[in-house]
Amino acid sequence: MCCPQQNRVPRCKRWHLISLALGLSACGSLQAFDTGLPGQKKKQIDFIHAELKVVVDEFGSDAERIPADFLEKVRRWARLYETRDRSDMAKVLESQRDLFDSLRQQVQDAELPPDLAFITLVESEFKPKVRSRTNNAGLWQLEPITARLHGLKVNNKVDERLDPKKSTAAACRYLVSLRQTLGPDTSLLVAVAAYNLGPSRLQSRMKTVANADRQNDFWHLYSTRRIPALTRTHIARLMAAIIVGRNQERFGFGPAANAAKIARVKFGEANSRETSVLAREAALQP
Repeated sequence: MCCPQQNRVPRCKRWHLISLALGLSACGSLQAFDTGLPGQKKKQIDFIHAELKVVVDEFGSDAERIPADFLEKVRRWARLYETRDRSDMAKVLESQRDLFDSLRQQVQDAELPPDLAFITLVESEFKPKVRSRTNNAGLWQLEPITARLHGLKVNNKVDERLDPKKSTAAACRYLVSLRQTLGPDTSLLVAVAAYNLGPSRLQSRMKTVANADRQNDFWHLYSTRRIPALTRTHIARLMAAIIVGRNQERFGFGPAANAAKIARVKFGEANSRETSVLAREAALQP
């Protein structure tokens, strides 16, 4: 049975209502989620490059010589800390922030850049009690012999590598000793490479560089693959973690970012309900 003529909505108006509803729904989605539009991605990429140059310069390496593949690794890990590995980053920036901040202070008190505390995220996913298959343990994943050399008790009854405060103190002593061993002109990036790879192994690779002036040049060691792949990735992860940590709200972490996310989701849900009703009403009109 046909509806009375006066109750009908003209066809052009029905299409206008449906388009409006769909348009509003799309707008709501844009408010609630990251769209990944090309312009937004380019801005984020440029931002990461600029931030990486700042960190690299602070760590004593030439910020104008960053290789393209290293930059891409850092970009990739920054994206992963926003997505797949978000829960790991959330530990140090949110749920276990107090502990992480106390470790940062310890690192700073040792006259090292406090952002080196992010090594704990890269090495152990910020798990104080974790052990590796090779018997590295704790937040800093110290080997037993390294831990003992830097003042920790490691035996059948006690393992102080599992104590966040004590292991951080030992890790700081180790990093300071690495800088002294590698030379005063050596960048912190080389010291971090030695921390991950082991100083003896890194030094043996450095000695294969014929030009003595380039033996402690991080970018030369990186580009000539004297720093192996796992360590190259390790350092890129550290750089990404530092960049995200310094700009946590931009990457969606911290109290303010969480409040904004909740507000966006609520707005999106309310908008979606309203536009869905409008779309149904428009579609039901003959």
